[in-house]
Amino acid sequence: MRDWPAHLGAACRHSHVADTGERDARRGPTAATIKHAAVLIGIRDAPEPTIILTQRSTALRHHPGQISFPGGRIEAFDASPQEAACREAFEEIGLARHAIDILGELPEYTTVTGFSIRPVVARVAAEAMIAPDGIEASQLIELPLARALCAAAYRFQRIEREGQTYRIYSIDHAGHHVWGATASMLVTLARASAALESRSFTIASEAKTG
Repeated sequence: MRDWPAHLGAACRHSHVADTGERDARRGPTAATIKHAAVLIGIRDAPEPTIILTQRSTALRHHPGQISFPGGRIEAFDASPQEAACREAFEEIGLARHAIDILGELPEYTTVTGFSIRPVVARVAAEAMIAPDGIEASQLIELPLARALCAAAYRFQRIEREGQTYRIYSIDHAGHHVWGATASMLVTLARASAALESRSFTIASEAKTG
């Protein structure tokens, strides 16, 4: 994709109005219990662009060892969700703010653990120096953008809990299993990108568990 920053910026805008018909069903927390967070979907501006992911430290209380985007709670001192995402990326992987060019945002993603997450999509300078802090992030993973935008790379499971059916997305790369909220946000971006190009986007299903 020659001009992927402009394309993904348009995809972000399109994602807020497109009706995909295949939404992740994991909703539940009330407005009174919700906690607001932001993550950075940073895409390195290399000849073969890559999405920057981290493996969370196994010492963390929430989701230890899982693959995620840099991010965390939006604090009162953050000027915006975008700045919160950039701040968290600096704290977790040392990504400098001047190396980040915001392209847009995806719709908020609300989890059953009580977080409403604002996904911020951005271009990251090719020469940006990054490294895991060893406290929240233990490892860096760079997922090729081309793979992340390909429907064939994804799978989903339908899981039934207490009479509700949940759709859990996943994508694998280089021995890493990306699933849950992180994979779902990638799917939202990929689906919006496909819709913008009038391409179909169909994900194969795995066997239902539960």
